Amino acid sequence: MSSTLRTITAANARILSALNPPPKVVVVGGTSGIGQAIALAIAQHCPSASITIIGRNESAANTILPKLGPNSKFLRADVSLLSEVRAVTQKISAVDMLIMSQGVLTIAGRTPTAENIDYKLALHYYGRTLFVQELLPLLRSSPNGGKVLFILDSKNGNPSKVNWNDMALETTYSLASAANHAISFTDLVIQHFASQPENANVTFTHAYPGGVRTTLVDNLPFYLRIPAKGLLAMGVGISPEECAEYMIHGILGTDKGWRCVNEKGENISKKKPAQEEWITKVWEHTSQMISSKH
Repeated sequence: MSSTLRTITAANARILSALNPPPKVVVVGGTSGIGQAIALAIAQHCPSASITIIGRNESAANTILPKLGPNSKFLRADVSLLSEVRAVTQKISAVDMLIMSQGVLTIAGRTPTAENIDYKLALHYYGRTLFVQELLPLLRSSPNGGKVLFILDSKNGNPSKVNWNDMALETTYSLASAANHAISFTDLVIQHFASQPENANVTFTHAYPGGVRTTLVDNLPFYLRIPAKGLLAMGVGISPEECAEYMIHGILGTDKGWRCVNEKGENISKKKPAQEEWITKVWEHTSQMISSKH
């Protein structure tokens, strides 16, 4: 373990264990990969934390829950469906930290869910934003100050490449545009949330995890999966456990409002506030997509 990582891990443990009352943490996508590693790290640093993991894999959850302490629980939901996001958030009565790591690595084209939203965009953007929207009242009343973490890609968003005439990519879908829309919209939506006076007590963070050795590559077709696994075997990327400490460091940062952090959990200084017009357009589009009428 590097000295930087040791220092960050010690700081995370110190901050989390000192929180009073102990934090109520919700980890979406907490049954595998980075989400699971974050849940385990928080439980280790603060055994009295209440940790709720949300995902589809009940057997994976049952393996993890005993390690998350007596106050932990699993809520099953297919978080690519907005109706299930709405239903599962009704089962949460308090939250101080909302961590979203749900995602998929796939090279499939536009794959509509039952709600006719592209599966990747539903997981990586619309469902995540709905989680925030539904849980904001609880986050606002957090005694420690609410914290929201989107784990996606805080480095490469480019609003100038957004197709503003087809924001849901119903007719102009490509893998590159789906990736850019998800990450650019995340940059913009955290600025929208942070600009609302009633959210002054809540911090919104978008993080870039970097290369992490998780099972996500298992979803790739074999001709990509084999070279990807070769790179992982050679030690390219960091472990989910290391990534978790950097991501926790990012969410525990003291700046209020919104921020983008890199793979070490440090602020990305070159991120400038976006044009108001872009933020407004993204919020209008998003609130329409995530409304129960959709």
